[in-house]
Amino acid sequence: RARTALGQALARTLGADVEGGLAAAEKELEAAAQEDPEDLDAKLALASFELDRNAPDKAASALAPALAGPAGNDPRVADAQARALAGLGRALDALTVVDGALARSPGDARLLFAKGLVVYQGGKVAEGEKLWAQAVARDPGAWEPHLALGQARLRRGELEAAEQELKLAVEKSPAQGDAITGMSDLLLARKDLAGAEQGYRRALAIDPAHAEAQLGLARVALARGDAAGARAGLERAIALQPRLVAAQAAYGELLWKARDLAGAKKALQAAVTLDPRDGASRARLGAVELDAGDVDAALSDLLAASNLEIGSAEIGSWYGRALLAKGEVPQAIEQLRKAVALQPESAQHQLELGHALERAASMSEAVDAYRAAQARGPTLVEPYEALAGLYAGQGRWADALGQLEKAIALSPREQRLRVAAGDCKEHLGKHSEAIAIYRRALEANPKLVGLYYKIARAEHDGGSTSDALRWYERAAREDPKNPMPHYYLGFAYKDRHQRARAIEAFRSYLRAKPDADDRKDIEREIEDLGGKP
Repeated sequence: RARTALGQALARTLGADVEGGLAAAEKELEAAAQEDPEDLDAKLALASFELDRNAPDKAASALAPALAGPAGNDPRVADAQARALAGLGRALDALTVVDGALARSPGDARLLFAKGLVVYQGGKVAEGEKLWAQAVARDPGAWEPHLALGQARLRRGELEAAEQELKLAVEKSPAQGDAITGMSDLLLARKDLAGAEQGYRRALAIDPAHAEAQLGLARVALARGDAAGARAGLERAIALQPRLVAAQAAYGELLWKARDLAGAKKALQAAVTLDPRDGASRARLGAVELDAGDVDAALSDLLAASNLEIGSAEIGSWYGRALLAKGEVPQAIEQLRKAVALQPESAQHQLELGHALERAASMSEAVDAYRAAQARGPTLVEPYEALAGLYAGQGRWADALGQLEKAIALSPREQRLRVAAGDCKEHLGKHSEAIAIYRRALEANPKLVGLYYKIARAEHDGGSTSDALRWYERAAREDPKNPMPHYYLGFAYKDRHQRARAIEAFRSYLRAKPDADDRKDIEREIEDLGGKP
């Protein structure tokens, strides 16, 4: 009994080394269970500890000795065993256990609640909530059924109904971290960030190893735009409870936004493995795989996600994008049209539909989709940029320029838009204006070394051959992998009778572009100048 009490106390009074403290608590509880095989309370304490840490396999092992004897008929054992089996994905076995226990102890509130958990996790939401309500009727002092009912209603967005249940959970067990965290989740849903943070910290003061409270603090940080704080909180939550699906999913999404695709895939794969029915996490896994270029894996996961979350516009849109990446254009358009129909106010869905229609050469429809995206997302750059690209592909440079100017007004620091606008000016024959745009972009971002060549071409096409030569030479130095500056330098030096420099420029062109279609012509130029190819 002393070891049991010590283990429980250690689990509640963790120091800076949280993982070490949990290991010490577990060690004491395991020792208690082993030292007195007849002490059911010790086994239940160990099983409860493991269930709280989301380790159902360890909980089941802790209960195994009790199941072999008379204690196996104790409702507390059946409750813990059912939760452990459900956590292991053995829902039918869990139901068998809890139904057998209910036959021996009809109307037991603890068992009614446990059965509710099992059936709810199996997708029978209404049946699960009905069982929780029955548990409340049998034991008005129980807090867990109120918490479960409140969380279920919170997930459906029924905030007022959720508040009633969550308040009752806290009132009946004010020192229970789970209940306080449930109420804090409600405050977070209402965007009361300060109140939510206060609640999560209170839950951690009661239970320092409460991973759900750490997850809540990470969500508060995300809502405040503190990505670093959110990442640290999620890592703490996962360290405490690696099987916490919501933490793994949130961590994967955060890493995805940070462009850590390998890390994002690992976290989301963990979430999907832990909960194969989690359609949202599987969809994000597919999106990450698509982003990483693994189209086949993305298609598989997004198809599975769409079957789990029927009617999800977001998943349908990602599935459509994956189909488009695979080259299945008609099927992609079909999926993207469905996404637009399900969520017509989404600018992103309209934009993706536009990309697919453009790929199918349905240009008029693509223009309509891009304009619809602009109307639904007037502050988004991408719809204007996409329509500009479509017009440029048709040689409608003035129309493309008009769209790019609107995009630049929305995002004046995005230099790629300025470069595209300069290209339009160049095609329209406005060489000096194009040069001014290119130079401004280059000043803003000196890493855009490809602009040296663009400036050289604009000077060349504008008739300023001496200035063009200077920019070609700069382009050859700054962007040596681009073969074209060397090409034009070769002919420029040839015209100036600088044979050695012309030969070296032509050779540099062939080195940079060994598979050039005009290789033989350039080799003849070198020979005519007295060199060897």
